[in-house]
Amino acid sequence: MKATLKKSGADAKTREGRVAVRLLSSLMAVMFFAYACKDDEPVTTTPEGGATFTVSGKSLLDPCGAAVVLKGVNKMSVFDEEDPNGTAYFPEIAKSGANAVRIVWRRTYSSGAATDPAQLELLIQNCMNEKMIPIVEMHDATCDLGGLDAVVNYWVSTPILALVKKYEHALLVNVANEAGDNTVTANQFVTAYKGAITKLRNAGINAPLIIDAPECGKNLELVVPVASQLIQHDPLHNIMISAHPYWSKVADATPAFIADQLKAANDANVPLLLGEVAANGGWPGQGVDETKSCSTEGEVNYVALLTEAAKYNMGWLLWEWGPGNGYYERDPVVLCPAMDITSNGTYASITAIQAGAPNAWAKDAVITGSYSIKNTAVKTPYVQNGFTCP
Repeated sequence: MKATLKKSGADAKTREGRVAVRLLSSLMAVMFFAYACKDDEPVTTTPEGGATFTVSGKSLLDPCGAAVVLKGVNKMSVFDEEDPNGTAYFPEIAKSGANAVRIVWRRTYSSGAATDPAQLELLIQNCMNEKMIPIVEMHDATCDLGGLDAVVNYWVSTPILALVKKYEHALLVNVANEAGDNTVTANQFVTAYKGAITKLRNAGINAPLIIDAPECGKNLELVVPVASQLIQHDPLHNIMISAHPYWSKVADATPAFIADQLKAANDANVPLLLGEVAANGGWPGQGVDETKSCSTEGEVNYVALLTEAAKYNMGWLLWEWGPGNGYYERDPVVLCPAMDITSNGTYASITAIQAGAPNAWAKDAVITGSYSIKNTAVKTPYVQNGFTCP
């Protein structure tokens, strides 16, 4: 099995401790089913007049000017050896009604070999074919602000830059996953990302840039006061901020705390995306084994997160399509089924989730809840029309 890391730092409220959650994308036996015959036309790969998605105030707009509220899931595509191009799982994700997928990518595979840009292109195409917005994120700098430069250099490398420009009318660039641990200061964060923005824009990338909060994605309190500096630094003002609110109940992340966090971002006019949302993955407590992040100790109030996000039309993406989340540096491996939305990569496995299952939250967040993807996700005519204005 090929492991990847999904690191989570100290709870944003307590600032105590750090936890590293190791997550693996599925190496499952993919169900073989007919996908050769599709009624949909292939996606358009030429943008209209060089248009991209844009950020206006707190809203994301498609190239035709319609507001988009991102609702979808994360998929650790770079580690999926059974379905490397998403031929099977993108159609399954689409059954949820999702309008976006955050595609996990890296400069290297787990083997150390360089990743193939041709594979990334197929992932982007297959996501678009299902009328979902591809959000490509680089996972190499997780919890490491010092790794940001290498990630940016990858974005502006010849083959990746050409790929971004080719699909710029459809995709969003999530610059680096959770860059920065709980020691990063606001000044360090702003300085690092101003440099990244300059380099990416000078290279000709015009798509929205999504910038994850530091402290492994969770420190929204640090980002809110400085977000305007990053937006103003961008000559295109085309920036979104993303937080990964693994704010655990055990660390007193109450509904009131969650409400205050999102209200503060809204009041500051921050274009905010909750880039990873799950019912587990929070700091399990001082001195508690990190694997308990996948148990009661690491529970996160996802209901409060999705309920509060709805008040401000904030988008969100669930972590993670699965299966295969777990701690792969442990011997023996400790799996984390609570963070697997699916048990086998299929939508049907979500519908079959029973009450009391470790991932029962996933059925609620994807299908049955009033705030669920199924009940709230909307695809604009631009996306429905194959990423062209109708």
